Amino acid sequence: MKLKYILPLLLPAVAALAGDEPKAKPKQPARPEAPRTIPDDFQPDPSWKALGRSLWFDPAQKRLVLRARVALREGALEHLLCREQTKEHESILATDASPRMIHAGLILTGAQPGHPVRFQPKFEPPAGTPITIELEWTSPEGERQKANARQWVRDVKTRKPLDTDWVFAGSDLFEDPDTKQTIYAADGGDLFTVSNFTASILDLPFASSADDTSRGFEADPRQVPPRGTHVTMSLRPATAHERPKARRASRVD
Repeated sequence: MKLKYILPLLLPAVAALAGDEPKAKPKQPARPEAPRTIPDDFQPDPSWKALGRSLWFDPAQKRLVLRARVALREGALEHLLCREQTKEHESILATDASPRMIHAGLILTGAQPGHPVRFQPKFEPPAGTPITIELEWTSPEGERQKANARQWVRDVKTRKPLDTDWVFAGSDLFEDPDTKQTIYAADGGDLFTVSNFTASILDLPFASSADDTSRGFEADPRQVPPRGTHVTMSLRPATAHERPKARRASRVD
């Protein structure tokens, strides 16, 4: 997606920088894990530039800092991160940060948007600057934890962690047929995905189906902390030596 089409939507951001649970009945499915109340002592650094709710640009380290919470820790995935109150049933993390401001913040880090997945006239995988995503959180025991976001996502077949970084696909723009207003597609909730969507801000640079019968990735409950855990996400362009070996693209059927 060309920058000239998305810049009008992003200029405001750039300018801003100048109980007890009931017992389960026999033979019934287990109840979903209830979110825990976990203390959160996060404080943004005074040098960071606020980009709206739960979002900052760190000019010293040229990174985007985003706050989210764990929504899902076990099961099939379409997203690493979704917008709150949209797709938490298939996303490890959820945030109330503005999708447009996430896009703007990534540009501030030096990342360049490429294009989201294309299915016609032929399949083209998502493209854009590879992005490293580091996660920080506090365990229920009060211990600070860190991980690369790829460790929280595992291949359904091999049971191994995701071996490829996300790329800055940049979502898409379309015109609302009724209001004639320009819509940023990621506003619908598809922020950082592990299945290919034309609305994704970050996506994987290879074919990854969203079909329920052939999803390729799931959350790794051995790595993901309890639901409700507050997580600080740090995003920046991946350096050449950090990048995992790229997969060969193939078509999604």
